[in-house]
Amino acid sequence: MGKAVAERARRFTYCLIEGTGETKVGTAVAVKLGKQFFLATAGHVIENAHCVKALVRDQVAHYVSDFVARHYDSHLDVGLLEVSSSHSRHFEFLAPDRMSETIEEEQKLPAMVVGFPGQFCEPIKQIDLTTKSFLRVVQCNTLTFHTVVLPRSEWPSEGLPDEHGNYRQLVDGRDVLIDYAPEPEVKPFTPKTAGTDNPPVECLTLDPCGMSGGGIWLAQIAEGKERLNYADPRLIGLQLAWYRERNLLRGIRIGAWLDLVHDRYPDLMTSEK
Repeated sequence: MGKAVAERARRFTYCLIEGTGETKVGTAVAVKLGKQFFLATAGHVIENAHCVKALVRDQVAHYVSDFVARHYDSHLDVGLLEVSSSHSRHFEFLAPDRMSETIEEEQKLPAMVVGFPGQFCEPIKQIDLTTKSFLRVVQCNTLTFHTVVLPRSEWPSEGLPDEHGNYRQLVDGRDVLIDYAPEPEVKPFTPKTAGTDNPPVECLTLDPCGMSGGGIWLAQIAEGKERLNYADPRLIGLQLAWYRERNLLRGIRIGAWLDLVHDRYPDLMTSEK
């Protein structure tokens, strides 16, 4: 059941790369609101990228780059890419009812962080087809890290440092703090080995850089109408920062991202309500 929960979250997760150098820049979650399509991500992922491409999983288009719009909030560090309806067929989009804006803040919650760490991405390969044509291949593998969302009582009282070393307090109802203490070994997952028990790979310093913008999901199951359990991950936030020495990941509630959508698309959010 744990594999089923992880696989469901991965279905909506996409790798973002820089268009000019085709280097990896981050992760995004595909979300549909009303009749419009978005990739939700961290603001810093798309703010500094010259041209963003989203790698897709079909044989027609290997990536999508001509987005309708790009918006971000530097203060909250949330961002979005609007996907045109003509390109929406290349993605699988999460429905609004699969997101949870509120969570229980006073207890540890089982969670997953899903993204594309840079160290799991293989270098670009050029395959010569003819003397005048070639194919460039980028292979990126997801990491699904099972962990817990820390309750408010376990947040550091002094806050966490920003990129300039200045400490800032975490905000109730906005920030998400996640335990990040990887085991000495991890088991990588690829589509070709789905459903099998992969051999472990030594990874003493698992670097999550590249997972920024990836989803934070409640790792839960639910009971069906006939008392059958099924995978029921809910998107509760986006991963933003890694604090190596503290073994912590910081994220932001999905509500902050929805606020960005509300600011840029007020008519859409009104119709959603």
